[in-house]
Amino acid sequence: MSKIPITTLMSIGLAAVLAAACSYQSNPTGADDLLVEPIQVESVDVLILESFPPQAVAHVRGILGDGCSEFHSLQQERSGNIVTVTILRQRPRDAICTQIGKVYDENIPLEGQYPPGRYVLRVNEVVKRFTTE
Repeated sequence: MSKIPITTLMSIGLAAVLAAACSYQSNPTGADDLLVEPIQVESVDVLILESFPPQAVAHVRGILGDGCSEFHSLQQERSGNIVTVTILRQRPRDAICTQIGKVYDENIPLEGQYPPGRYVLRVNEVVKRFTTE
């Protein structure tokens, strides 16, 4: 039986680890491997456009997540004078990522018209009340 030098074994082990890491990065992530959750919203401002009938835009600022997090989707629903916007992010479930937060700063046109009245806008867990005249 021949003996293999320890440096050769270490090189083989390092090559195997690098190959696994590279294959993980290059393979598309399946849906089960993704974690989808709401982003952290820091502030919401509502801008009323000078239009007839009035229209509104939500200026949303928050944290998308860590270095692996990406924007996933935005959903908007309206029930009477209550508007709900849900902003989701996605990230690989078990990834080890940089802990540098990605900023989310967007103007989101609110669907529909906003005749004179009082409204409630909920973006993830942040609630903002606004009035149109």
